[in-house]
Amino acid sequence: MNNTLGKHLLIDFYNCRLAVTMPEDLRPSLENAFACIGIAIEEINFFQSPDEMTGIAFTGNTHICIHYYPVLSYAAVDIYSFSADLHLSRIMGIFKTAFKSDRIKATSVRRGDFGSIRDMRPKRKSKITTVRRMKNTGARIKRTSAKMINILRHPKRPPNQ
Repeated sequence: MNNTLGKHLLIDFYNCRLAVTMPEDLRPSLENAFACIGIAIEEINFFQSPDEMTGIAFTGNTHICIHYYPVLSYAAVDIYSFSADLHLSRIMGIFKTAFKSDRIKATSVRRGDFGSIRDMRPKRKSKITTVRRMKNTGARIKRTSAKMINILRHPKRPPNQ
């Protein structure tokens, strides 16, 4: 990390169970995120469109932006900091608790990377909760059993010789 200016973490939260009716409902999550890293928020703004609620909080060298889509139960979080020693995983934990999501995908990018080109690829990490994994497994078992029943009901006849 010596050759980078900062860190950029992009997080997708799927199947969120957070009740958000107004963009200002995102304020506690933003304030908790900055509090956990010990940085005071300089400014915080909220915006709303018909399908999206957005909250942006920033200081001189760090910003956090939340795009929340209540209809989709989806949140996209953008965390950027020029501080290379900032622990973004702590912030991600705050949002994971707040959004109560069952599936998370995180992409980390080193910004201002003056190292080799190979180092500039983003690193992706996905996490699925146990409940989601059980639902996925159950769906696969159901599909497989339906195929097996169909095969048993309608076996293929061998060609006439």
